[in-house]
Amino acid sequence: MANILLVDPDDNAFLALKGFLAYGDHRSTSVSNARDAMVFLRENILVDLIFIELKLPDSTGLDFLRTLREDYFFQHVPVVFYASKTTHAEIQEAYDLGVQSFHRKPYLQESIEDEVAKLEGKAWYWSFFEPDDAFCRRTGRSLDERGAALDELAPVIQSAAQTYKNVNIELAEAEKEKILSEISGFRGKVREAAVPGLEEYLSYLASFAKESDWNEFKEFAALMGYYAFLCSYRADIYKLERKAKQASAVLDRLAQNALLRSLPPHEVHALIPHLRDCEIDEGATLFKQGDVGDAMYLIDEGRLGIYVAMDDDPEPKKIGEIGDGDIVGEMALIKNAPRSATIIALKDTRMMRMEKDAFTRATILSPQMKLAVQALAAQRSMDSINKRAGEIDISAWSKTASEGVRKMGERIPNGFLRKDEKESEDIKREAESMDHWNKMIDSQTFPVVSDAKLKRDIAALKGCPVVGSAAAAFMLATGGMVTSLHPLMDLAEHDPGLAFQMLHNANALRQAKTKDLESFIDDARLCVNFLGEKRLSVVTKGFPRCCESFMYLNEGANWASHIKFLLATANIARFTCAEMELLNIERAAFLGALLHDIGKLLFLRVQPAGCIPVYLHAQEHNISIRESEILHMGISSRQMAIQFVENKSIPTSCKNVIRWVEEPEKATEDFDLVSVVAIARYMCRLCKVGFSGETTQQDLLPLEHSQLWNSIKDRVLPRFNVGNFEFLVRRRLRKL
Repeated sequence: MANILLVDPDDNAFLALKGFLAYGDHRSTSVSNARDAMVFLRENILVDLIFIELKLPDSTGLDFLRTLREDYFFQHVPVVFYASKTTHAEIQEAYDLGVQSFHRKPYLQESIEDEVAKLEGKAWYWSFFEPDDAFCRRTGRSLDERGAALDELAPVIQSAAQTYKNVNIELAEAEKEKILSEISGFRGKVREAAVPGLEEYLSYLASFAKESDWNEFKEFAALMGYYAFLCSYRADIYKLERKAKQASAVLDRLAQNALLRSLPPHEVHALIPHLRDCEIDEGATLFKQGDVGDAMYLIDEGRLGIYVAMDDDPEPKKIGEIGDGDIVGEMALIKNAPRSATIIALKDTRMMRMEKDAFTRATILSPQMKLAVQALAAQRSMDSINKRAGEIDISAWSKTASEGVRKMGERIPNGFLRKDEKESEDIKREAESMDHWNKMIDSQTFPVVSDAKLKRDIAALKGCPVVGSAAAAFMLATGGMVTSLHPLMDLAEHDPGLAFQMLHNANALRQAKTKDLESFIDDARLCVNFLGEKRLSVVTKGFPRCCESFMYLNEGANWASHIKFLLATANIARFTCAEMELLNIERAAFLGALLHDIGKLLFLRVQPAGCIPVYLHAQEHNISIRESEILHMGISSRQMAIQFVENKSIPTSCKNVIRWVEEPEKATEDFDLVSVVAIARYMCRLCKVGFSGETTQQDLLPLEHSQLWNSIKDRVLPRFNVGNFEFLVRRRLRKL
């Protein structure tokens, strides 16, 4: 995850960049001029890459780059230039100054991704340090030892920075030898921690002292604080790596348990601090029937016997055994009841113990764990838990969970925690709506808003809403000197709001000219080409925008993840057509899959404050999003979409997909197309690709055993092998 700074006064440029970077989970922020960029850098050292517009209000991007390259500390920060118009001389000078790349405006998502990929995880600020592998080979010392040296060094350097930048010039000459001796001592500690960049810096600082150039000395001393910060951060990384390795070992053990493995990794890594290793010898009793339930146990290695005493026979009888990867003692915690059996070790057994209080907190913080243990208490879904857990790649699950441990300790510069101004304005405009939602939900008053109001708001929309970042990227691409429509085609093809806008506007224009209301252009790329540059500029200005931040639940459930789901569904829909020999509807399947959940955009536009409460309610009460939407608004987002598309100039096949994708067996038109999209949607949900917008705790069976397949299988070619198809889709989705 990289921290990206954009230097550009254009709000659209930042919104577009932010949208592109969200797909790679990168952070971004912007400033409008070169002066603010330098201030931002000095306040937020951990900037990995800077994108700069060549033309800036107070100077040029080249002037900023010269300033940057002349700065002792920040001279190696990677920079990417872009501009609408430029000269060969400007491009040459940029490369002479060490720019990473130079792009024409507007920038494209692929270009952004390529530039970030060039960082290869090697941030410029780590160039001050000797590489870890070289340090270990040269010194024979461990990284933990290096971390300890850096931990000791950081506060010493920070204290010296405060002292030296405020040194009294009149007294400095008298204290010169003391200062030089201190700097020499610092250099010894720096050499031990292997920070050659800091050692070189201290040499410069000492030379200013020797020459009694105290003004330069004071100015240069301010940089010591940056080095102190990096030493402290590097030491924290070593600690974090050690924790991650320890956590990974624990997670490998937790992964043996089906219940825990069926939970999202980011929820499981939060359990690690609450687990304690324990052992029980062969023949010993772990707990007795009737005891108070004070903990649950995850069996690492060993064997335990389960003994139960009946009312008519107080002598406990063995009724079963449990072993590696099993869980024991959870039922007393789930039901808040005494132990229902006596557990005796049949051999020496290693376990992990979680206390009752920690277990209760975990079920509160993890809705999926709460639902899973409730299902266990009702003794109805261990088979489905085992089935779901059996489909999970254990090594990938453990790796993802241990990555979560690293993220917990990651330092995020303050400048990347703030929201951009446009987003803040949107939030302010919605403050009243959010207050209304909160009050109504707190008082349990449903619906929160009436379906009549929602229908009026939807009818009043001038077009399909487009999320802010996609609209900004499209406007950026139409605002300059357009030499090719292909960038606009690419944007429209991969965003549901843009695709809908292009389809509606192009078909409305075509039908007005031809008076043919029965045929449609069914390709977003062709629609862009049909509208042309001038009309696109006009259309773009009229986009109703919505703010994707209102759909942000967590790192895995947000708008960027939802787009991943839609695009994966579109790709699998096209693949399904090929496998089912329905080649004539491949293009319609891709488009229908991209637009099938357009109601999410409508919801995000007309009632953004409700998106998160509706989802959380569905998750907490284990109901579908549709049920939660109807409870809160009297209408579902699917019904919103059906109403919205009724009089829009988009292909009838797309309208049919939107209407029946959740119940394809009811389709009276375009049955094959609707079924293909329904299958693709189901497979992407089953394989947990991106964020479907639906609550994820509901168990999904393999396609062959699903209600969906049972409802449509009789209308599929007999030679179609659903088992082999599912295998191929899973393999394809792993690549996607």
